[in-house]
Amino acid sequence: MKRNVVLILLSYSVLGLTGIPVRAQETKPERETLVVEPGNDFRAALEKGVRLKAVGQPITAKLIEPVYAGEVLAIPAGSTVKGHVSSITKAPMRKRVGRLLDGDFTPPKAAHVTFDQLVLSDGTTVPIHSDSAVGLSRVANSQYLPKKERPGNRQKLKAAAAPLREPHKLQRLCEAVVTSLPYHPEYIDQGTVFDTALLEPLTVLEPNQLEKASLQLSGDYLHLHLLTPIQSNTSTAGTQIEALVSEPYYQGDHQLIYPAGTKITGTVQKASSAGWMKKNGSVVFAFRSVQMPDGTTSELQSTVGGIQAERSEGLEVGKEGEIKASTSALARILAPVSLIGPSRAVSDMSLQKTAWSRSGEGRKGFGLLGAGAAQASVGTAIGFGYFGAAKRLFSAYVAKGSNVELPAYTPILLRLDSNDSTVALETR
Repeated sequence: MKRNVVLILLSYSVLGLTGIPVRAQETKPERETLVVEPGNDFRAALEKGVRLKAVGQPITAKLIEPVYAGEVLAIPAGSTVKGHVSSITKAPMRKRVGRLLDGDFTPPKAAHVTFDQLVLSDGTTVPIHSDSAVGLSRVANSQYLPKKERPGNRQKLKAAAAPLREPHKLQRLCEAVVTSLPYHPEYIDQGTVFDTALLEPLTVLEPNQLEKASLQLSGDYLHLHLLTPIQSNTSTAGTQIEALVSEPYYQGDHQLIYPAGTKITGTVQKASSAGWMKKNGSVVFAFRSVQMPDGTTSELQSTVGGIQAERSEGLEVGKEGEIKASTSALARILAPVSLIGPSRAVSDMSLQKTAWSRSGEGRKGFGLLGAGAAQASVGTAIGFGYFGAAKRLFSAYVAKGSNVELPAYTPILLRLDSNDSTVALETR
């Protein structure tokens, strides 16, 4: 009898243990396989500056934008991409003149980077085949906002000081010191953004629920990536342009309107080239046609509401979608102010007796070399001071203005008319 009881208890315990993994396996959701088609691009940024050494040097960056397959998130932002420097090119002489006048004799170099590995959040490494890309040093969002929504002075100061709060401060300080030398190594700066396009299909597993939950989609704008480069000095009115939807666009009730990968076409409406006396270039373009992934087309009424480009370009977006380059108001103010130092020294030579004051005037004129040469005499320091002031005045008021340059894969924010979503739904 006791033997039968023991056998019964053992059988129940075995059945209970074997039932646990079966039930867990039944409730575990399966992750689907997603295919990211060629033409989609990865927008990644360096989290830490890298000294540019040679071809083949490894490069690691983080995705700053998610990648979609239609309406499904395929690769979340924050994923790691790894690659290498595929080639190094030198800038033409005309772009080196500014450095030479500042006492910097280092030829500017551009690193072409090719990414060949994608590392997902779970540690999975997926090989990728992508095109090479040249980095954008610092990008900034330029967006049109109504007057009541524009940031105040406090917000502008906070945004300007944001780079000071970024990590790796000591490394960036050392790089700044090194790059102030007359001849120095080149660096790929922290925050440099690379846009690299896929050349072959990429197969990945669908992200987990936690990564999906952290994603936030905005329905105010249609997010595009420009496919056709636009330049205010070479593009002409009527030039055909294309872009791809980079994030799925939903209506207010979460009704899908445009999935990622939808092609948008339009034309350049007006382009003005930059000219002398700081006349900056401008460009106006509009998108008027949508081609859905299933081949159907529909009309589109929209206005460019914002772009993302290099901060140094100083681009501004107008109410009607005009994109124009701008000249820094601070640079216009500081240019005439730079005449005060050498002018005071002319009236009173004693102001330039100290080595520190002479090095300050020399540095404004010709960098560290000027700071050293200014120690020869007060007259030399005054000469370098006037030379530096003349450069600033020329750059702020006389030199040729800046053109609008929007390379391929530039992010664009598009404002849609209220009836566009209705037209799209009816077409589909």
